[in-house]
Amino acid sequence: MVDIRFGSLLPWTFHFVAGVAILLAVPMASIHPWIALLFVLGSIFVFTSFEGTEIDLDSRRFREYTSFFLLKTGEWISFEDIEKIYVNKNKMRQTMTPSRTGFTTSITFSEFSAFVKFSDDEIVQLIKHKNKKKVLSRAKVWSEQLNVPLYDNTGETD
Repeated sequence: MVDIRFGSLLPWTFHFVAGVAILLAVPMASIHPWIALLFVLGSIFVFTSFEGTEIDLDSRRFREYTSFFLLKTGEWISFEDIEKIYVNKNKMRQTMTPSRTGFTTSITFSEFSAFVKFSDDEIVQLIKHKNKKKVLSRAKVWSEQLNVPLYDNTGETD
């Protein structure tokens, strides 16, 4: 079984607030234990919420899952074979319009994504990141675990 975590379901601000809630829950535990318990449970929910993909080579099935409190949910899908893992370069554009000035600013940047392609043309995204080396290194580990070839479609040389 290969478990590929895509990332957290919640943005960093939720993680920050959960960390503050834990810090508040510790001194509060002796005075208001039920409120402290709610803070701790909420923080555990935030820290254990993530998404990913599981590939079971023995049963020839995979699932894209969502995990809350470390319990994974998602529908298993059968496959015949895994064809390849490949990395693509995506050109991203972010447009920002500040409310005070009204001027629009666009930022263009590259983002790299790794995908797994199954023989029935099913494609699942495994990771996306701005750092190509990070994506390629993780994709290389997965291609070795799954015993499939890795293709770099970015058109860049390091």
